[in-house]
Amino acid sequence: MTIRGARWLGAAALSASIVLSALGQLGMKAGMQHLKLARADGELAWSLAFSPPLRGALLWTLAGLGAYALSLLAWLAVLVRYRLSYAYPLLALSYVLVYVGATSWPELAEPATPQRTLGTLLILAGVALVSLTGERADR
Repeated sequence: MTIRGARWLGAAALSASIVLSALGQLGMKAGMQHLKLARADGELAWSLAFSPPLRGALLWTLAGLGAYALSLLAWLAVLVRYRLSYAYPLLALSYVLVYVGATSWPELAEPATPQRTLGTLLILAGVALVSLTGERADR
């Protein structure tokens, strides 16, 4: 594989790990929201096959777990290609994606406060500093 191809594959694995991790967290949260609604409606006594909120809870949770599992596989590919001290801080971008998703997705409807937004911007600044180190590849 060429150096250019190896760089592309490493960047793709890192991006996939970050995005899939965030999607996994959001999916699991959506599943728990459905479960919370099912409990509030007293539908936990119904069979799983007949209760749409319980089916929704199960599907969202499984989708979230699946995305998280795929994120783990992508992360293993990252570990082969990057120094841990470079790659691991970049995972903080998943926190940013989760914050944006949780505050933007009406189903989750989490509040976007000035303090949380500032904290998220500080995370982005930290990720930018780490990514400027230039020590991307294992030697």
